[in-house]
Amino acid sequence: MVSHDRVRQFIPLVDFIAEIVGPNSEVVLHDTRDPERSLVAIRNESLSGRVEGSGMSDFAREILGEGRRTGKRFISNYLSKAYGGGKFLKSSTFFIRDDGGEIIGMIGINSDLSALSETHRIIGQMLEVGEIGENSESNGERVSIRQTVLSVIDEVIGRAGADPARMTPDEKKNTVLELNGHGVFLLKGTVQEVASRLDVSEQTIYRYLK
Repeated sequence: MVSHDRVRQFIPLVDFIAEIVGPNSEVVLHDTRDPERSLVAIRNESLSGRVEGSGMSDFAREILGEGRRTGKRFISNYLSKAYGGGKFLKSSTFFIRDDGGEIIGMIGINSDLSALSETHRIIGQMLEVGEIGENSESNGERVSIRQTVLSVIDEVIGRAGADPARMTPDEKKNTVLELNGHGVFLLKGTVQEVASRLDVSEQTIYRYLK
């Protein structure tokens, strides 16, 4: 079976994923053998405006390159930007390989973070979640959430076993990724707090999270 036909066999899986993740998540299927017309299937395409037959973006080529270099089966939960600019997306890519291990296709899921951010804002208002440095009562939901997040930050940085001033960039990046895994950056003000504690800029934190 030629690679193109083998990639097209995954179209039903694209339909299946799109049905599960809903309209705020675009699902795409690329045939990597034809980068200029790689897009074999796309669902919920209003997110980027792309159509079947569109070419692979520069960023998608970078993800493909990483898959080839590392041999990973997939790359999940990275930050990207909608095709043509605009919205920020939470993205994941699964690599389709032939019998020899060569990547012949990619399935991508791109979720619109603006909808999630708005939902978080509404929930935050309901729970009265403020910024990390915001003055608040000595008890109640707001203080509990803030103190919990601060405790997680203290614990994760403490486990690194070194003064942040002497940590290597890789150690700092791993610390930030672990904090992200605990969801601490869902609370406003934590980027600034973590940047201060690790002695890096806020821009560096955002770069680590990409």
